[in-house]
Amino acid sequence: MSCANACLSYGLEPVVIEASDHVGGTQRSNFHPNLWMLGHPDETGEEMTRRLAAHFLELAVTLHRGTQIRSVMPAGDGFVLQLATPEREVTEHAHAIVLATGMRPRATPALTALAAGSQRVIIGPLSDAIRDRINNARVLILGGGDNALDHALFLAERGNTVRVCTRARFSGRKPFQTACAARPEIELRDHCIPGRLAVEGDEIVAEWGSTRLRYDWLLVLYGYLPNTEVLAAFADAIRPAVTVSGHIHVDAWQRTSVPGIYAAGDLTDSPQPSVPTAIAQGLAAAKAIERDFQSSGF
Repeated sequence: MSCANACLSYGLEPVVIEASDHVGGTQRSNFHPNLWMLGHPDETGEEMTRRLAAHFLELAVTLHRGTQIRSVMPAGDGFVLQLATPEREVTEHAHAIVLATGMRPRATPALTALAAGSQRVIIGPLSDAIRDRINNARVLILGGGDNALDHALFLAERGNTVRVCTRARFSGRKPFQTACAARPEIELRDHCIPGRLAVEGDEIVAEWGSTRLRYDWLLVLYGYLPNTEVLAAFADAIRPAVTVSGHIHVDAWQRTSVPGIYAAGDLTDSPQPSVPTAIAQGLAAAKAIERDFQSSGF
């Protein structure tokens, strides 16, 4: 949304392709206050997204919702994209492409299968059930980063008892670790991944050797993976390079390894993924396109 807005100010004609039926990405489900957005200290991700989306939807931007990208091919001085919208197949020609597909919660195949069989297994932090349904319960959290510790504190304040288990050492911010350690409702255990997890009725059973414990809820907070599946639709010659972690590699101007293709937001190798970072990167990508067009005489 940021990039499209900036493109308009540079005299460019943005076309936005959205896979879902709404704009705003995963922040639409973030009920926590957004810590990184200066000027809106108590605004949740949900509220922020509604505000940003309302502005975006007023822009003179072509928006394809509920649309899948079938193929992206080089064509002359740009690219040709074959799209499948809910109504019909569409062909779009573009002089530049900006990838901004964000990230999704990380989980193992076994945990994904477990979540598919029980609403009491939640993958990722952005779930209304965490806010609305988990009260006075036994909760097991897998993960050792900021999200895991932040959610442990959030749940402890709502009458829950929480065990947080991480595969190695805790990597979350020290203030979070200190606050969790001070709460009797929270147990922090490093090097503590269960050897077995199973759903039995309304309970999750976790085993560590001979120790067998039951929980009402399981939260899997293993961080995120970049949504780079869209690259499978790109012709080999124009498929941008990715980092070891799977993120799209960009330079300071958000240029990828392929001329004419840019990337912004959480799917890039940003040192601090966040909404303000994504907004700034969207702006930088639009400026880079304008500069590159000028230098090429377009």
